[in-house]
Amino acid sequence: MRILYTGTLNVNAGGPAFSTYHTMKGLNAIGVKTELLGFEFGNNGKLIGTDVPMHFAKRSCVPVIGYSPSYKQSIRECGEFDIYQAQGVWQYNTYALVDVAREKHKPYIITPRGMLYPQAIKNGKTWFKKLSLKLRLLKDLNQAACVHVTCEDEMNYCRDLGITSPIAVIPNPVKIESHPEKKDKVFRLGYLGRVSKRKNIESLIYAWDALKNKITGAELVIIGGGDEQYLQFLKDECNRLKLDNVRFTGFISGTEKEDTLSSISVLAMPSEFENFGNVIVEGLVRGIPCIATKGAPWKDLADYHCGWWVNYSQKEITSAVDKALDLSAEELHEMGERGKRLVMEKYTIEAVAKQMKQLYSWLLNGGEIPRFVFFK
Repeated sequence: MRILYTGTLNVNAGGPAFSTYHTMKGLNAIGVKTELLGFEFGNNGKLIGTDVPMHFAKRSCVPVIGYSPSYKQSIRECGEFDIYQAQGVWQYNTYALVDVAREKHKPYIITPRGMLYPQAIKNGKTWFKKLSLKLRLLKDLNQAACVHVTCEDEMNYCRDLGITSPIAVIPNPVKIESHPEKKDKVFRLGYLGRVSKRKNIESLIYAWDALKNKITGAELVIIGGGDEQYLQFLKDECNRLKLDNVRFTGFISGTEKEDTLSSISVLAMPSEFENFGNVIVEGLVRGIPCIATKGAPWKDLADYHCGWWVNYSQKEITSAVDKALDLSAEELHEMGERGKRLVMEKYTIEAVAKQMKQLYSWLLNGGEIPRFVFFK
């Protein structure tokens, strides 16, 4: 079985690129040869890893939509494949992959990577996205052998758009490693990820301010870089509210990131929406209880009692932080252990790769429909 992905393994692409990489690693480890065709990115990035089969196409001549006149030929030159799978929508590489798959009479899968959420469609170039859906993309999605999403919410949004093809709900995988444990008893609320307005990071600052009488000796740690204007806004708000126990680390990686995360008591993701939220898995695998809004598919936090899954509102985010502050170090540790069990049961690279292989086998050979595949 041989699979070709289109997408990127550029570290700057964040969660989707890392989950693609880990999925490829898992599939290749169990005998499913999975390769990826991406654009050359020169000095504008860095590969997550070089231990998966990669092909590179020439740089796009129209960066906004990723158009490259030679891209279809680049797909053909990669060789023959049993299934073609596009990681993401809106850009030309997805349309080119679909065209080549049809040309070769092979099944194709489209993985939207959260790009079909209503909020994502409204986030920049809305007119272009709606026009693309009407003129081409919806047809491609409905003629796909399968659409792959990471949660049921994403599937429901796809159905709302009129997508009728089978949909496979398979989560993103996480690499299981040993991580240092928290060494001190200082309560630290953490945010990890890109600093951008969509992430609603200010809600943590406002929660911190509202709970001033409970946070003596505690610290709010914002881990990540990104939008400099928004970052300055966050710092200005801290100054305005006279919060001197908020720390901004900027972008960090490697040992520095590990050491910082190992000091976090609770990790929060207050975004309005996330199609998955790899940050939550990063917290859970380290034994850190997490807070997520219901704009992210993390009902498991409540079901496994390893965090808080709350409505997207300042009141509920503040309430979750308040409840976390009331817990002892021992209670937080117990929650963290339940989170680790959740990850081991559902989100390991091996578990996700096994599901992907089952999906590919069903598409190629038929037989019993996998339990994670849903029909309209």
